[in-house]
Amino acid sequence: MTNPGGSDEWWKQYGGEGVSPEASPSVPQQPTPPPAGYSSAPNYSQPEMTPPPQQQYPNYTPPQANPAAAYPPPAAGGYPPAQGPTPGYGYPGYQPYGYQQPPLGTNGMAIGSLIVSIAGLPMLFFCLFLPVGSLVGLILGVVAVNQIKTSGQQGRGLALGGIWVGAAGLAIGVVCLALFFVGIASSPSR
Repeated sequence: MTNPGGSDEWWKQYGGEGVSPEASPSVPQQPTPPPAGYSSAPNYSQPEMTPPPQQQYPNYTPPQANPAAAYPPPAAGGYPPAQGPTPGYGYPGYQPYGYQQPPLGTNGMAIGSLIVSIAGLPMLFFCLFLPVGSLVGLILGVVAVNQIKTSGQQGRGLALGGIWVGAAGLAIGVVCLALFFVGIASSPSR
């Protein structure tokens, strides 16, 4: 293997560009001048440009002020007083974008429906199987669902819970009453 610093074989292999065998590494080489017809400075000359033709608009006379339709001069005190409430922005009845309507709360009949329906279950066994509490809870639940649909209040789940518990209590009460009367009718008479 040959030593690249001591041999000139490596620069011959690559064409010898930029390296001469006689040049020492400590002496800088001078750049060669550009070939004839080329300058080293870039040519930034730009061709002369003409502006594009302008579009021609039709001639018309500008509008004239109509002195007959002039507004009356303002009152001496400044602006006239406002007539009624200042109108709001947008259409009435609609909330502006990004604003939600404040919550209206939970419907009271929905709460009452669930409470009365749940309280009606134990009352079945203390009031001779009369499903009065369950029936009241069922009716309150139906009325509450209709109110919630129209008003947009919360509490639909409470009202539905009152309806289901009331219906179950009513069914249990009717079955117990039927069994009670069948038991009385089938008992031996003395």
